[in-house]
Amino acid sequence: MPCIGDLTLRLPGLDGSGFSVTSDHTDEYNCVAWALHETDRWWSHIETLGYYWPPEVERSETIAAYQSMFASRGFEPCADGELRDGFEKVALFASGDEFTHVARQLPNGLWTSKLGQDCDIEHELEALVVVRSPMSSYRYGEVLAYMQRPRTEPSD
Repeated sequence: MPCIGDLTLRLPGLDGSGFSVTSDHTDEYNCVAWALHETDRWWSHIETLGYYWPPEVERSETIAAYQSMFASRGFEPCADGELRDGFEKVALFASGDEFTHVARQLPNGLWTSKLGQDCDIEHELEALVVVRSPMSSYRYGEVLAYMQRPRTEPSD
């Protein structure tokens, strides 16, 4: 499935990691929407036409604001990204205190990410942080928080 160029050039940690592309590139949704099983809108704290943010959550780029947003969708903090039967988990990435990315754990223990306007991938979580990207928009930083909620979606 086509992505925008070679992903391993932008995310060197993917090289040799066994990741797979699971969708074509699109600008219809982003990583936050994808983590919430949505593919029809872009979620962002930025207040602009076409972006969605829950009205009850503070608009801020901080990891705390994104944790609050995920909490508003039934997630609660958890200790780690270990697979737990009956639960889906998200890993929130940040650079400093600034939210940069979120990945969702799949029932098989791997993770899935929407890469901005690019494609969706299935990957090992560490592959996104192992090697620093040469492109600033793909420097996700570190996983600063894990959250979970009971799995209600069918297996991906």
